[in-house]
Amino acid sequence: MITADINQLKLRQEIENLARLQYHKLYEYNMHGPDTFDCAGFVWFVYHEILNINLYEKGIGLSTTTKMMTSMYGNLQLFSENDMDKDLKKLKKGDIVFLHRQSLEDTIPKKDNKYPGHCGIYLNDNYFIHCSRPKGRVIISNFLQNRYWQNVLVASKDIIGDSKVLKITKRYY
Repeated sequence: MITADINQLKLRQEIENLARLQYHKLYEYNMHGPDTFDCAGFVWFVYHEILNINLYEKGIGLSTTTKMMTSMYGNLQLFSENDMDKDLKKLKKGDIVFLHRQSLEDTIPKKDNKYPGHCGIYLNDNYFIHCSRPKGRVIISNFLQNRYWQNVLVASKDIIGDSKVLKITKRYY
């Protein structure tokens, strides 16, 4: 078990390292890298490069973000939207974070929006990296420095902690 834990830490670090290498790359709708991304394309690219998996596989939803959220990979954890007391300590480096923004016009979460429309990768210490359409590039944000992000955090997904992912990818086993 200790070896598996060490191997997970290595993978989480690889996810962070590759994500940080994309810092400041440009936003382009419906792009999956390697030079331009949208938010889901950025997350998809990082995981595809490290683990060689398709995070949209068997996912359902209205967008690539929701397909990623509902895909067969990873362990999903839900948060209550608009709860400013979310336990951010539950997040682990490399987790995918899902935020409740439905469309380009949806700057304020609405009760009728059923699915998140934005995602990123959790780094540590309340920081996450994501490709921002309004900023036009990959940026790093902090849940506590900009409480908006904590407010709209609705889920996280631990891909690395899912034992079937590591078996499929045959990484470190």
